[in-house]
Amino acid sequence: MYDLDNIQLGKLSPGDTSLEAVFALDYIVIEGHAREAHINGVPRGVQLQLAAGDGFPIDDTQVVANLGYFQFKAKPGVFQLEIRPGRGRKIFKLDSAGNEGWDSPTIEEAGSEITVTSFEGLTLYPRLSRLPGMATADVLREDSGDESKGLFEDISSRFACISCLYF
Repeated sequence: MYDLDNIQLGKLSPGDTSLEAVFALDYIVIEGHAREAHINGVPRGVQLQLAAGDGFPIDDTQVVANLGYFQFKAKPGVFQLEIRPGRGRKIFKLDSAGNEGWDSPTIEEAGSEITVTSFEGLTLYPRLSRLPGMATADVLREDSGDESKGLFEDISSRFACISCLYF
């Protein structure tokens, strides 16, 4: 038995003339860079998901601020790229799955299907746009309705409510 990360042919056991290695591939990487269509910015914090044909989510990820990067793990097949249910869907709409680069056709023209057909993986460039009235909304910050409340007041009011339950 040999360490496949450090094979040194000169140190094979006497009589060994060949070495056979078997690898198993668990997942293929689907990566990409998402952007907001009209401002060319990064929709940081938006959660995306890959869904199977029956709508069942296969994997999900979050768009990070660094170049709008995201990454999924998948097996070969056909999937739908979607914004995951939650705050991201309240703020953004998926305009393009990004199969053909930054200038990929829209969802209305080409759909949101992602097809993984090789072991090389896939790089996507999806475009998202903000829904009407959401120009300044932040996916990573829940709207509490009272923006003037500070951190101390927010924490103390939560603890006050919890302590009410016990007395």
